[in-house]
Amino acid sequence: MRLEELKKGFWGYQKDAVFQYITQQEEIFTQKLAEKDAQLERTDRQAQARIRELEQENRTLKEELARLREQQDQISQAILDARASAEALKAETRAQEESAREKLRQALEQDLAELTRYREKAADLRKAVRAAMEGLEQQAEKMERETEELYEAAPKGSLTLFQ
Repeated sequence: MRLEELKKGFWGYQKDAVFQYITQQEEIFTQKLAEKDAQLERTDRQAQARIRELEQENRTLKEELARLREQQDQISQAILDARASAEALKAETRAQEESAREKLRQALEQDLAELTRYREKAADLRKAVRAAMEGLEQQAEKMERETEELYEAAPKGSLTLFQ
């Protein structure tokens, strides 16, 4: 019913028509209000469901974040451990290298000392050989002289004992 459809009486609108109009309007508004309440209820339930869903997702993400942070801490610790281990290995390698160099230097010094002894022995041997050669040379010369003297002293004619 519309406001224009209200019946008019002598003194204005008829009370029954006005009450009927007001009742109709009240029913329409009550129905619309109930629909709005139902709509709000559905929206509220959806919002509550979404809130629960987001809270669950938030808890899941917080757990994952905690797990990832723990992994990150483990990775950081592993990197620090690896660096410390690398430094220790470097130091150990340097020490071994220095030790090897020292051993090599000592072996080289020993070899050089042995070579020096060999050189001295070779020089002594050369002197001994030279002295022996000189001695042999002198003996050979003496023998040559003696041979020469014997040759000179030997008779020059026919050698017959009984003639």
